[in-house]
Amino acid sequence: MSVEIVNRGRTRIVGLTGDVLLKDTKEQLIIPKLQQSFNERLNEIEGAVGLPVTYGVFIDPPNYNPHTDLFTWIAGVEVEEGFEPQEDMISYEIPGGTYAVLPYSGNIDNAGLAYDQLYTWISASEYEQAGTYGFEMYMKIHSAHERNDTEMRLHFPIIKK
Repeated sequence: MSVEIVNRGRTRIVGLTGDVLLKDTKEQLIIPKLQQSFNERLNEIEGAVGLPVTYGVFIDPPNYNPHTDLFTWIAGVEVEEGFEPQEDMISYEIPGGTYAVLPYSGNIDNAGLAYDQLYTWISASEYEQAGTYGFEMYMKIHSAHERNDTEMRLHFPIIKK
């Protein structure tokens, strides 16, 4: 496992959002469907930058329990300052700061393994998580049929213990 420590500036994204239960998204593929819906509408977003890179952001509520609590997922793309989202989309700012980053390549349905690896690495390191969010940075835009060919970088915000 090759975890990198990266300092990032803030990133403003525009995209689609939904609140999901982890169990439901695993069974019903809610997040992959949301990402695909977003990818199909990518050309509607004015001011998009950094393509083909897109984002999947998770935001957990305080004291998150993955068995009972909904979390927010945002499928988005970075945009220039001053561009506002369409009526059915949102704008979100990923905070700048220090991140533990783990590259992942493979089947998107197995990406939970990357989450487990990064959580384990952080708990054994000199760092701790610095927020209740994180994000997947997809290096290319995938169709619904390319589930086995995902390239992403998983980011968790961290601070020194």
